[in-house]
Amino acid sequence: MINFLNYIIIMVSLSGFLIAKTGYPALHIFTSSVPLSMAGAGYLHSSPISSKMNPSSQSEKSFSASLIKYPASITSQSAGAQFPFLDGNLSMSINYISYGIFQGYTDYAEPIGTYSSSDSWLGASYSSQVLLLPIYWGVRSKFYSSLYNNSRIMLATVSTGAHLKIHKYKANLGISIHDLGEQFKGPKIDLSPQVLLSISKELINLPLTLYFDFIPYNENQKSEIFIGGNINVGKNLQLRAGSSSRKVEHNIKKGMTQSILGSTGMGFGYRNKSIFLHYGFYIYGTTALIQGLEIGTYL
Repeated sequence: MINFLNYIIIMVSLSGFLIAKTGYPALHIFTSSVPLSMAGAGYLHSSPISSKMNPSSQSEKSFSASLIKYPASITSQSAGAQFPFLDGNLSMSINYISYGIFQGYTDYAEPIGTYSSSDSWLGASYSSQVLLLPIYWGVRSKFYSSLYNNSRIMLATVSTGAHLKIHKYKANLGISIHDLGEQFKGPKIDLSPQVLLSISKELINLPLTLYFDFIPYNENQKSEIFIGGNINVGKNLQLRAGSSSRKVEHNIKKGMTQSILGSTGMGFGYRNKSIFLHYGFYIYGTTALIQGLEIGTYL
């Protein structure tokens, strides 16, 4: 365990050299209602469609589809499946984001018709155990195509990660690097890879799993902390909640309610032997909402 922690420290130190100057927001949006309901926490929660996941944490055999509704009529739709493959686990997903339909104008403010803006991408990932050790690794690749009026952006990204299972304490320690990429077409953008440290812990005396995710500081990005929890209520129901250090940025100082609820996520889930359903929402400091619904089945 000590060697693993030393490995994490070294990776965090090196990560500063991997970070570009600006980001591409579409890479980091919510595509699953589970991390949405925990305000961005839960990178060690297994999901075939979540953009906020350590690639090494895939472990289930399932299919799921989600609809995430943002303010200003922006919607995200995702579908994907994960299943055993060779000696590990393979997942494939498709995602689509619609930013809406807009009125176009010339330089002289003359209307020239409407246009739409959207992002779509295909993803595949693979994870496996390292020999018989309690260590798991994974890699994910995505191909993006973004359309903004007459401009099309095309790029590919790779994410990788590993985590250590500590069975004695029912805990997992993970590290992941997200969205190392290469652009093939369109106006030049700078990609901003993210390095994350993740911890999940099942409590012994409570049916509660805690998630802690940390993005370390570098010269181009502030450090961020995400904390969330999933509590089992009986055999089939789960309640989730979470918050993050973004609560400070979201505090517009317009009232106590906005200050308390800003950057907070809540939600619930239901599952039985064959199906599952997750609902969650995330509150901005302005009290604007992101809402998400996810349904699926175990294969």
